[in-house]
Amino acid sequence: MLEQRVRQGNGPLAEASCPPTVPYMSDQGLPPAARFHHGIDFSRAFDRGQKAGGRHCQVLLRPRGRQQDGRGRCGRLGVMVSTKVAALAVRRHALKRWVRELFRLRLKERLDGWDCAVVFRSDPPDHATCDAEVVALVDRALVAKAEGRRRR
Repeated sequence: MLEQRVRQGNGPLAEASCPPTVPYMSDQGLPPAARFHHGIDFSRAFDRGQKAGGRHCQVLLRPRGRQQDGRGRCGRLGVMVSTKVAALAVRRHALKRWVRELFRLRLKERLDGWDCAVVFRSDPPDHATCDAEVVALVDRALVAKAEGRRRR
């Protein structure tokens, strides 16, 4: 009975339900295939990656190779922000969201077929500084020579 009133728009829960015209925004984030999921992903980028460092962050790139059908693999992103860089979790998560948004909007096509790790060294003062530095470092890392594997 209550379900019928909600569906018809009558009753106390009708005002609380979302209108059907509100679009679902699930396509606004990075899909799981475009993110690092394990520590080994970061290790591979650190060991054999092309690196470029700036004042606030360092960018590490590593080619992903090809799929079995010959197509290139989609680019993936990993972001590391330590507690030494930003003591508050809110700030660390904001930095990660900024870089993911930048990757999704401006760098996804350019980094198609690459693993990209962004490691923050210090807290950037604002969003524009963070964006400009990451884009410039990605360009520098793409032309940099890949470093060999570290000996242990």
